[in-house]
Amino acid sequence: MDGHVTLKVFVYAVCVVGVVSYHVMFESFVQEAGFEIALFNIRVRKFNRTLSVVNGSVVVHDWVNNSLVFSLDLFHSRLGNQQFNHYPMKLPSSGCCNFIDHVHDYYGEYFESVENFPAEGECPFSPRTINVYNIAFPKDVVPLVMPRGLWKAQIVGRSDGQIAVSYYILVKFADHM
Repeated sequence: MDGHVTLKVFVYAVCVVGVVSYHVMFESFVQEAGFEIALFNIRVRKFNRTLSVVNGSVVVHDWVNNSLVFSLDLFHSRLGNQQFNHYPMKLPSSGCCNFIDHVHDYYGEYFESVENFPAEGECPFSPRTINVYNIAFPKDVVPLVMPRGLWKAQIVGRSDGQIAVSYYILVKFADHM
């Protein structure tokens, strides 16, 4: 290879590595409503200098079926200063059991360390304690085109049109940490 071609290959490699080199880290997990349905005792903690994980438990107090419908809204703070703008991404609402089946189908490997998670097709599922151990945010589920900054994922569960449970997750999405 001549020097000109080698330089082109080097520049191309640096550009590709620069584009795909990003970090996604949990910042916080906050339950806002629905403590009588389930208690989300989930905490974000530093695992090491470059990784944060979620730990804790979800105590489900009653039987849960598809009548509990969850929706997700995303909010973005470009500067990371918690001045959020609603992000216009449309994601469909889903019954709780359908959502859990979807998680098993597409993201099952990320829930292998979750203890007592409802099985695929288990609907309704019984009251239980679901234990979460050292789960890092799976960065490969985030599209590369998502803007960097602080993201807020607002999850709301409704039963008969009324808010039954609500929580949000803050996630930092950056090129380098």
